[in-house]
Amino acid sequence: MISLVYRSRLYRELLDKYVKPGDVVIEIGPHVGSATKLYFGRTKLTVAVDIGVQSEAAFRKLGENSSNLFFLRDDARSFDAVKAVLEKTQRCDVLAVDLGGGRFADTVFKVWAVWSGVFRPRVSVVRNRSIAEFVQKAKVEDAALLGEFPDDGWLSMWGRTVPSRLKEQLDEFSFWVDPSGIKKV
Repeated sequence: MISLVYRSRLYRELLDKYVKPGDVVIEIGPHVGSATKLYFGRTKLTVAVDIGVQSEAAFRKLGENSSNLFFLRDDARSFDAVKAVLEKTQRCDVLAVDLGGGRFADTVFKVWAVWSGVFRPRVSVVRNRSIAEFVQKAKVEDAALLGEFPDDGWLSMWGRTVPSRLKEQLDEFSFWVDPSGIKKV
């Protein structure tokens, strides 16, 4: 599930609601940890990624007496940041992306897509003004957008699956030939 929000208060409330005891949370763009303070006491691990100097100081103080808080001062668009977090955890239950103000929707979407593809969260909460404006101005013209999509490979399983029609064909042909190029015996 992906929750899209604009208001900071709602973002914080949703994180507080969705984070369960023992969860692993990755929060991108937490600034000084206003949302993080609400839930990190009940997590197995909270990873906060922010490029700001103020963030680093705030999280150093926040994590003084805690072993479940890891702060990474880095740009979330960087694959090095993803790699550094992978060294701490291979998964997350909740992914929070708060690039609320100055980021364009495409940047926020790319950050969410990369991090969710790697860590496969149960829930994502995304806060950004550009996405909020897009949703606000959007008019759904295609009723199919409101229904269920078949597994066609686009954003299903975080966009990392084989399109369903291709999978059906590969499954059918795998009876005779191994699709990876190795003959079956």
